[in-house]
Amino acid sequence: MVGSETKPAAKVSKTPAAVAKPKDPTKIKKKAVSKSSKAGLIFPVGRIHTLLRGRVPTKRISVLASIYLAAILEYLASEVLELTISTVKESSVRRISPRHLVLAIKNDEELDHLIKNNTTIAGGGVLPHIHKNLLKTEERAAPAAPKKARTKKE
Repeated sequence: MVGSETKPAAKVSKTPAAVAKPKDPTKIKKKAVSKSSKAGLIFPVGRIHTLLRGRVPTKRISVLASIYLAAILEYLASEVLELTISTVKESSVRRISPRHLVLAIKNDEELDHLIKNNTTIAGGGVLPHIHKNLLKTEERAAPAAPKKARTKKE
């Protein structure tokens, strides 16, 4: 056997003999499709539906309510992120901080009205604002001219 060459093993197809095929074609299991993908959303409709059932004191909640709520939340999140990204680009940094979120929300009138003043974002700071009385004006900077005394005309 010293000069004999070994042949590579022939490929054996791996077709199992015992593949489970349903005898009834109506019992074929379909691939699961999430409610989010059916609605064309990224936010989890199923999870929102579960949380909504835990919060609302009614017995039945429509799936459409969960889809609608997920769509609203997704829209608001995309709107806030879009404004925040433009704020980040103005300040020429690469990381979004809570400060950028606050500036983006407070500069947009509709989002500011929606969130109002009772919401606090930790680490957000305050809006840059200088009161008008603290600003120096030209009138205050220049010395006041002496007033002439009034004389009665007779």
